[in-house]
Amino acid sequence: MTFAAGHTTPHLVNLAVHVAFGSAALLLGIAAIVTPKGGPTHRCVGRWFLYSISVVLATALIGLLVFDFRAFLFVVTLLSFYDAFSGFRALQLHGDRPQLADRVMSVLALISPLIFFVLMRRLHLPWAPVLTYSILGGLLAMGSYDLARTFLPKRWLQRTWMQEHLVKMLSAYVAISSAFAGTVFPNFMPWSAVAPTSIGYILIIFFLARGPAKWDRSAAGKPPLMSGERTLPASPAP
Repeated sequence: MTFAAGHTTPHLVNLAVHVAFGSAALLLGIAAIVTPKGGPTHRCVGRWFLYSISVVLATALIGLLVFDFRAFLFVVTLLSFYDAFSGFRALQLHGDRPQLADRVMSVLALISPLIFFVLMRRLHLPWAPVLTYSILGGLLAMGSYDLARTFLPKRWLQRTWMQEHLVKMLSAYVAISSAFAGTVFPNFMPWSAVAPTSIGYILIIFFLARGPAKWDRSAAGKPPLMSGERTLPASPAP
């Protein structure tokens, strides 16, 4: 069965679910940004953001692979999925070295651009080189860093896991925001996708410049524990 817009009923259902959870993810992402980091509200909002973005990514893949493939949305989906996965794992690992599943995902992130370019040439599908190169470059950079965590000093990992979590989760939010803007305002591409990306990375730089101790403070003047965080023993003096 088809509708006036030319879409089948399954396509419209998938699209409706995608839009509903995408809107929820955008709102939850804003709430996670503005709420005190590590508090119960932030943890709850962050958990629902992950649930929502998981549905968004699943419906996006179904829509792109089954109904209507678009290269820009496909690579944005890849990046947002990896950022969300790796950001959640940063919270779970809490400065520990990556496990087998993390390394496998990092390798997949590194080879995905090559697979994408091969498929584009074989299938002769249209794609925008400027946006695609920048998005896949971000995927390569993130995957390379994650793989390097196997060899980086343990002290570095323990000091930077909070920054890593913040950068990756904000990057996932930036990716879905760019996909939203690019879809809603196609006549203004690529600027409609570039604008939220630029704003998002300015926000990331702002948080990194402030440092974890200033993201949120308890009454005692110490950052509160985040979900899954455990107290680390004091490092011995050098």
